[in-house]
Amino acid sequence: MSLGVLHPLALTLLPLAALPWFRRGQAAVTCSSLALIPEDPWSEVIDRGLRIAACLVFFCLIVAMSGPYRREQVVERIGTGAHIVLLLDRSSSMNENFTGRYLGARATESKSAMARKLLSEFVERRRHDLFGMVAFAAAPIYVLPLTEDKAAVQAAIAAAGGRGHGVTHIAPGLAMALDFFAQTPRRGSRIILLVSDGAARIDDETRDRLRQTFRETETTLYWIYLRNPTSAPLTERPANPNETTTPEYFLNAYFESLDIPYRAFEAENPNAMEKAIAEVERLENLPLPYQERRPREDLAGGFYGAALVLMLLLLAGRALEIPSWNA
Repeated sequence: MSLGVLHPLALTLLPLAALPWFRRGQAAVTCSSLALIPEDPWSEVIDRGLRIAACLVFFCLIVAMSGPYRREQVVERIGTGAHIVLLLDRSSSMNENFTGRYLGARATESKSAMARKLLSEFVERRRHDLFGMVAFAAAPIYVLPLTEDKAAVQAAIAAAGGRGHGVTHIAPGLAMALDFFAQTPRRGSRIILLVSDGAARIDDETRDRLRQTFRETETTLYWIYLRNPTSAPLTERPANPNETTTPEYFLNAYFESLDIPYRAFEAENPNAMEKAIAEVERLENLPLPYQERRPREDLAGGFYGAALVLMLLLLAGRALEIPSWNA
């Protein structure tokens, strides 16, 4: 049941609501002969109506004193959006700007700072998405589970602003991000949004495990590759193919072989990164079932208001009474 009361003992007073039927509500009027009193059916109707109103006044006041409320509710809605895990690179190279110059952790022009700024704006625009977050460098860090709490997501993005360190090991971060969707019912699009400026070699066993998990969870992957102008493009085969010197090329080829929805965006500057995020936002705008949580609602005010209206009605009836007969 969705209704409740804070003080249930107050409801034991409800029998008092029957008092108006046992007591005369109007003042007595003396008359020398009952035969002189004309028949007045409307007075009978008004009398009964006033008694009912008085009963309702008792009822409303007693119920209001009991503290009635509507319990917290979870309502199913259909919006547009997705379940998105932000997979953010926190390696030391993210402290560089897009020209490859090291700026430090607090520089607003660094790739890390620009990524946090644009991701924060992206989250703010997505009303019904659920967001989770994983940061990674040499090892992954579980930052935030999937949640609709946008304040928590914004705080998680801001907290990723510390000094980056270590190298870029994407595979453990991908595995942790995929765990967000493992053994959970599918409700709308599932997305991993990878923001990184590099890659590393993934061994064959890990490749096979990631491939299987991607297919089992039906997850879409977007990679926003923040590359320096001197870095080789993802789609251009290097002159001397080597996973040690050009791991990004081989990682992109591996992602393309997964047989999953995948797209890579190469961003050489903040404007290109902003356009890439806007394209992801445009692509992932499908119907999404979500739950809207409604807080507990106090209902006492409505009962007090109804009692006030009924009491005004009783006062109006009192003002219309005839104090005496002129006979």
